[in-house]
Amino acid sequence: MDLCQGFARSAAGLALLAGAAVHAADLIQFEPIVGGLDRLTSIVATPNYPDTVWVAEQAGRVRLVENEVLRAVPFLDITDRTLSSGFEQGLTGFALAPAFPASPYVYVHYIRLDQASQVSRFRLLPGPLLAADPASELGLLTLPQGHPTHNCNEVRFGPDGFLYIGCGDGGPPFTPLHDPQSLAELYGKILRIDVNNVPIGQPYGIPADNPFVNTPGARAEIWALGVRNPYRFSFDTLNGDLWLADVGQSQWEEVNRVPAGTPFGVNFGWSRMEGAHCYPDEGCDTSSLWLPLLEFSHSVGCAVIGGLRLRNTALIALQGRYIYADLCTGRVFGAQTGDETQWSSALLGTAPRQPTGFGQTADGQLWMGSYGVGDAVLFRIVVVDALFADRFE
Repeated sequence: MDLCQGFARSAAGLALLAGAAVHAADLIQFEPIVGGLDRLTSIVATPNYPDTVWVAEQAGRVRLVENEVLRAVPFLDITDRTLSSGFEQGLTGFALAPAFPASPYVYVHYIRLDQASQVSRFRLLPGPLLAADPASELGLLTLPQGHPTHNCNEVRFGPDGFLYIGCGDGGPPFTPLHDPQSLAELYGKILRIDVNNVPIGQPYGIPADNPFVNTPGARAEIWALGVRNPYRFSFDTLNGDLWLADVGQSQWEEVNRVPAGTPFGVNFGWSRMEGAHCYPDEGCDTSSLWLPLLEFSHSVGCAVIGGLRLRNTALIALQGRYIYADLCTGRVFGAQTGDETQWSSALLGTAPRQPTGFGQTADGQLWMGSYGVGDAVLFRIVVVDALFADRFE
C-alpha cells in the first residue's frame, strides 16, 4: 500500500515491529521501588527537588517518593471529586509549572463525578510541607464525556511554556461520539493554551500562533487534530520535538514524532487512517496527513504506552533512544536512529506488570509506572547488558 508523505516526510523512516520480529530480550530489568499504589499514571521530577518524584494515582491522588521512600501524606488528594471506576477514568495527567516552585502551581487532568474531563490548576500550601491545597482548585477546561473511554489524559508544558492537553475522540471504540477531524470540536485533538497570560474573565489565554485562531467555526485551542486516544506524549528535552503515542483501533498502534519547528496544525489522520494504514478501507485520501514514525500490529500488543526520548540519562547505553511500551504484553521497546530520519525499534524486555507510563528522575534514572488497583508498583529500569546497543535489529 502507498503510504502518505506526511508534510513531505519520507515513508522510509517508518519503523515496523512485525509479530515474527519480536523475540525474548533481557537487556533491561525492572527493580521495584514502591508498591501498594493505585494505578499509576504520571511520573514527574524537577531538578529543583533532586530527591523527590511526583507519581499520580488514577484514584485521584498525587504521591511523593522522597529518596525512594513513599511519603505517607499525599501531595494532593482529590479523590472526593474524581471518578475512577472506569479503566480509563480517574486522574490521568499531572504537570508542574515550568518555574515550579517559584511559580507555585501544579496542573492536573481528571474525570469528574459527572464523567466530564477536567483540567485544573492547584496552588502549593504555605509552610514547610511540600503539598498542594485541594481547596485551591481553579478550573481551566471542562469537556463533557459521553463514554468512559478515549477521554482527555496527558497535560504537559512544552518548551514554549504553553500547556498542551491530549484529548481522545470520546469513545466508544468503533463508533466514536465525536469527529476527530472536525475543527469545531475539542475531541480527538491536541490542545495548546496559555496559562500565564490570561485575559480578564477567561480561564486561559490562546497563543496567538495557534493554527486555527483565525479559522471560522474552529476552536482556537486546537494545536493538532486526528488522534484517537493520545494517552501519553512528551517533549524531547534536547530539541523540543513532540513524541506522541496514539492507541489504535483494530490493528495498529502508532508513535508520532513532530520535529520542533514543524508548521502547527498537524493532522495525525484518525479516523481516516489507523497508523500508516487507511481505515477502515484502502484508498483513502491521505494528502496532508502525518505519517507515524513507529507502529506495531496487534500481533505484537494491544495498546501503546508512550514514553520519552532519553537525554542526560544515567542509562548510557540507552542515550538518545525513545522508550515506549505495550500495555497488554508488558513489552518495553527502544527506538534508535543514526541520522534522525531512519529509525529501528527493538524489544528491550518485558515488564512484570502492565506499563502505564515512564518518567525520568532529576539524576537521570528511568522509572516506569504500572497498573494495579491498590497493588501497582513503581519500577526503576536498569540495563543488564551494557553492550546491548549492538544487538538492535
